[in-house]
Amino acid sequence: MSALVLGAALLGAMCAVAAGGGCRQTLPDPPKTVPVALDPMVQAREAMDRRDYTAAAPLLRDALARHPADLEAHYRLGVSASHLDQVDEAGREFEWVVAHGAPGASEVQVAREWLALRTRATVSAPSVSSATEAGQTQKPELASLSGRAVGPDGPKARLQLFLKGMPDSAVKDEYRLLRADQQGNFHFPNVVPGDYMLTNAVAGPVLWRLRVALGGGQHLVVDLSPANSSAARDDFPERSR
Repeated sequence: MSALVLGAALLGAMCAVAAGGGCRQTLPDPPKTVPVALDPMVQAREAMDRRDYTAAAPLLRDALARHPADLEAHYRLGVSASHLDQVDEAGREFEWVVAHGAPGASEVQVAREWLALRTRATVSAPSVSSATEAGQTQKPELASLSGRAVGPDGPKARLQLFLKGMPDSAVKDEYRLLRADQQGNFHFPNVVPGDYMLTNAVAGPVLWRLRVALGGGQHLVVDLSPANSSAARDDFPERSR
């Protein structure tokens, strides 16, 4: 028998033995599914996009525990803490941003302005923490501003509102801060006559940003609604740049 025929016969015999023995092919184990840990910064950005600052703040603290020198995380935590009335934490974060950020960066500019406004409010506005200031007696020579804040989902309960005197005007140093009541009502009494910006935020997403002119003895009513929100009307678009 030739070598070629013998080799073929041996190969056939091996295959037959393998088949008779129930030859099995061992398949590799499927790859294990490893859970992917979500980046807290990504989650925090998403939370802030939907204005959920309660969810964003702990995520940002987690991000800073991992990356203590992250300017964006410090800035975003300052913004979130400000919206949550956690003024001390907001101040610490904005101070860090001013100390470590590039002088011309938008985050630094906003942080510096927030710190300046906080200082000015502490010195010149004893009614900063009042919700409606309704207990004050209105002085006839001064103005007042009141209204109601309502969004697509209903009244903006406890909405933070700022009334800021326009730069380069006689009321440039005037600054008022309060929170609306549970029904969204707000009232700024005894305001020095002049031109102001009425807004809900000096940092982060803005819902309203309107110019209001108050005359001596005037009682102006400005309701905040989707019709005059920043998405429909922004009297200070340059501040978004």
